[in-house]
Amino acid sequence: MLKMTPMSTADFEGFRASSAADYVEQCRLTGLPSLATNQTGTLAGLDALLPQGPATPGHYLMLLQEQENSATVGMMWFGEISNNDATSAFLYDLWIAPAWRRRGFAAAALALLAEEARLRGLGSLNLNVFAHNTAAQALYRKAGFVASEITMVREL
Repeated sequence: MLKMTPMSTADFEGFRASSAADYVEQCRLTGLPSLATNQTGTLAGLDALLPQGPATPGHYLMLLQEQENSATVGMMWFGEISNNDATSAFLYDLWIAPAWRRRGFAAAALALLAEEARLRGLGSLNLNVFAHNTAAQALYRKAGFVASEITMVREL
C-alpha cells in the first residue's frame, strides 16, 4: 500500500518551506503567538537540526509513495535520538497531502516507521503533537502511542 523513498535535495527544499510554514500555523492554532510569527526562526531551527539537508546523519527524510503507481501521498521525517542509554526513533514530521487523507496512509506510514525502527534496533518511537490536534492524537493512540509527558506554556 505504501513505501518510503528518500527525499532528493529538490524534494527537501519543498519540504523545508512547507514544514516551517505548517509549524508556524500549528503554533498559531495552539495559541502561541510568539512562535506563530517567527517563520524565519523556524527555518533556522530546521537548518540547525538538518545542517546537511536530507544527507544529515541520523535523520531520514522520506517521501511516502503509493506502492502501485509511486504517487507521492506525503512526507515523513524521523531521526535517531538517545534517551538514558537507549536509542529511539523520533518522528519530527508526518504530513499526508489533503487529497490523500482519510485513506489509511498516515497509519500505514506509522507502521512503516515502527518496522524501520525495529530493523535499526531502536527501542521506541517518540513524537510531539500539538494540543489542538485531536485527530492526530487519536491516530497516534490507535497506533499504540501513549502520553509520557505534557508540556505546558504560558506566554508573558
